[in-house]
Amino acid sequence: MAKFVMSDIVPEFFRAFENSGHWVEAARSVEVFLNPEKKHADMQLLPIGGKIIELNEVDYSFENTIKCEKSAEKNYPGNVLLNCLLMDNKLYGKLSAVDKAVIKLCDSLGIERININQGYTRCSTLVINDNAAITSDIGIKNALEKNGAKVLLISPGYIELKGFDYGFIGGAGVSFDGKTVFFGNVKKHPDYEKIRAFCEKNNSNIEIWCENLPLTDIGGAVRIN
Repeated sequence: MAKFVMSDIVPEFFRAFENSGHWVEAARSVEVFLNPEKKHADMQLLPIGGKIIELNEVDYSFENTIKCEKSAEKNYPGNVLLNCLLMDNKLYGKLSAVDKAVIKLCDSLGIERININQGYTRCSTLVINDNAAITSDIGIKNALEKNGAKVLLISPGYIELKGFDYGFIGGAGVSFDGKTVFFGNVKKHPDYEKIRAFCEKNNSNIEIWCENLPLTDIGGAVRIN
C-alpha cells in the first residue's frame, strides 16, 4: 500500500484519497507560512534516495528523516527551502534558496544539481514519470528538455488557490501507479485535451477526483514510501 501526505483543507479530496485504498496522512500546519500555503505537503517534505527531508516546523516521525538546516520563513524565498524537483537523478530548483540539507544529501548520492530561476519549481511542475512532466513555466520546460525530459507547456492559471490569483499544476495533482490523479475538474482547463493526450502518451491514465469541484492547488500529495 502506497503512503502519502496531503492537505485536508478540502475534505472532499482527502476523503477521495482515503477511499482509494491508499494510506494517507493529513499535512501539518506550518504557522509561519501564508495561510493558503500552511498545509501544502509539497512545501514541507522532500523524499530523496530513501530519506525524507522535512522542515523544522513539522514533525511527522517518519523513519530516515533529515531536518532542514534553516528555519522556514513567511515570505519568498524563505518559504521554498524544499520546493525543488527530482527527476532522473537530477535536482532542479532555485539553488540559492534550497536548504543546505538538500544540497548535502544530493551530493552524497551523486545527484546532479540544476539551477532554475523559478523558486516554486516543485509546485509549478506535475511529474508524470521520471522522464515526463507538465508545467506552465517556460524556464522549467527549457531546463527539463535540455536534460532529456519530455515536457508539456500549458497555459498559466485556471487552477484555484484561495488567497492567490491562481495556483500551480504541481499542487493540483499527483502521479503514481500508472495514473495521474487531478484534484478537481481538470476538464475545464483550456489545455485539457493536450494534458490527457500527454499523460496517456507517457503511460499514465487520468483520474479526476471530485469532478464537481474546480481544479485546485492543495500542495499535491507527497509519497513517502
